[in-house]
Amino acid sequence: MIETISYAVMLLSLLTLSFFSYRYFYFKSKHARLINAIFSLDDKEIISEDASAKRAAFELKLTQAGITKKEYTEVIFASLLASASLLFLIWYLDLGTVFNAFIALIAIFIAFFMPKLYLEEQIKARIKRIENDLAIFIDLLIIILEGGGGLNNAIDKVTTEATDVLGKDLIEESKKFKNEFTTYSSDVAYTNLAKRTASDAIATIVGFMRLSEETGIGVKSIFENQAQEIKAMEMLNIEKKAATMNISITFVMFLFILPAVIAMIAFPVAADALMPGF
Repeated sequence: MIETISYAVMLLSLLTLSFFSYRYFYFKSKHARLINAIFSLDDKEIISEDASAKRAAFELKLTQAGITKKEYTEVIFASLLASASLLFLIWYLDLGTVFNAFIALIAIFIAFFMPKLYLEEQIKARIKRIENDLAIFIDLLIIILEGGGGLNNAIDKVTTEATDVLGKDLIEESKKFKNEFTTYSSDVAYTNLAKRTASDAIATIVGFMRLSEETGIGVKSIFENQAQEIKAMEMLNIEKKAATMNISITFVMFLFILPAVIAMIAFPVAADALMPGF
C-alpha cells in the first residue's frame, strides 16, 4: 500500500514539475510575443495579453517579497526535487510502514506548501527590513525639509546619499514612489507604495499624506509625528523583550543547567550507594 502511494506521489511530483516547466517556457515565449506586439503597435494583441486578476495578485506578492518570478520558479523546482528525493528513499530503503508514511507526508508537504511558505516568509522579512529603516529615513527627510527643500528633492537626496545607513528595499521603494509621484497622480503613487510594501506603518503614513493634501497640513509635521510613533513602538518592543528575558533565562536554566547540576550531585551519591567502598 505504501509503495503504491509512493509511486502515486512520485508520479504526481513529476507531473507537477512538467507542468511548471511548461508554464515557465510558455510565459517566456508569451512575454517575447508581447514585446513584439508593443513595438509593432498591435493593439489587439496587447489587449489579449492582459494579466488576469489572479496573476496580478501573484505578481504583487512577488513584488512584496522582493523576488522575481524566475527565483520563485527555482524554489518550486528545488521543492519538487527535494520531494522526489524523499520519495526515492521509500523506494530504496525499507524503513517500515510508519516511517514510509511519515516520509511520504513530508514529501507532499514540501512539494505543495514549501514555495508558498517561502513566499510568505520573504514578504514578512522584507516588511521587517523596510520598517526597521523607516524611522531613520523619516528623520533624514525631516532634516532636508527643515532646510527648505521639497518632498521630491528630499526623497531624491536621501535615496542617493544615504545608501550606507538605509537598506536596499526602502531605497528602491522610495525611488519608485518618487518616479510615480512625478509621473502620475499622487493618489496612484500613494496606492502603489502601500501595496508594494504591504507595511502597516507605511500605509499609515500614506493615509496621513493624503490627509495633508486635503487639509493643507504640512508634510513635515506628519513625518515628525510618525517618526515619534515608530520610535515609541520600537522602544515598547525592546521593553517587552527585556521584560520576558528573565523568563527565557529561567527556562534555559531549568532545561539545561539544572539537570547538569542535579546529575553532578546525584551520580556520585548513586555510585557510592551501588558500589560502597570505592
